[in-house]
Amino acid sequence: MLVSLEGEEATGKTTCAYTAPRKVVGLSFDMGAHRAIYGAKYEELFQDSKIQIIPYAPAPSFKPAWDDYDITIYELLRPIQMDNIRVSGCIEVWSYFTQLFVAAMTDPAVRSIVIDTMTVARRVRVDAHLEALQNMSKQGEKMRERLQQIEYGRPNDAIRDAYFMSQGLKKNLVAIHHLTDEYGEVMSKRGEREQVATGKRVLEGLSQTYRFVDVAVRMEKANKQLSGVFVKCGYNLDLEGQNIFDPTWDRIVTVIEMSLGDRIKLERRNDN
Repeated sequence: MLVSLEGEEATGKTTCAYTAPRKVVGLSFDMGAHRAIYGAKYEELFQDSKIQIIPYAPAPSFKPAWDDYDITIYELLRPIQMDNIRVSGCIEVWSYFTQLFVAAMTDPAVRSIVIDTMTVARRVRVDAHLEALQNMSKQGEKMRERLQQIEYGRPNDAIRDAYFMSQGLKKNLVAIHHLTDEYGEVMSKRGEREQVATGKRVLEGLSQTYRFVDVAVRMEKANKQLSGVFVKCGYNLDLEGQNIFDPTWDRIVTVIEMSLGDRIKLERRNDN
């Protein structure tokens, strides 16, 4: 099952993601996994899991290190940019991410992959593309500062490929997303078109994300209680808009199965 989890900060996205069927390999750009796993939900959700978090350390030859663990999380640092124009380090990070992703996808022992967050993963891929173009600049030529709109095709294709590969290999994928302000076009008093915030928060990242996932849940927090809302449910459209209290993978699966009269069975966390 391909799942998108979106929401504001501290709404339980990462915690929910790592309740996916084990063995889980996490690719963490946001560096919040330690808090999400060892925080308030540890005893309820992760106490029985063997977990390792591997610091960022790309090597020329990569060997998977998840054989003896239920959850393995690789930290992927988005490089701090010391120059206002030249991008550096993003090609290396994206190459390492790709190595890890393909290795996990093609290992039958790995049942789920978590990308935390796909929002930052896409930014790294965009910056890696810009870095490659800058590296091709000739001496004396003005260096590119940003991509043109038409040049976002390759970075976007790379993100789509992650969803397509997961679907093709029938691997569970949980992609976590930040939210951003939605903007709409209005006519100004001067008769010019302007972009203004609508007041709504929308998924930040690839605009077609919902097309590529089976289920999308928006995580929310109110009065110290976590909940989720089905933004998309390809299994049963009637579930869209329905709330889930304190979401986990198994709770999401249970709601879907029950809504269909249990005529469909989805993979659960501890299935063999």
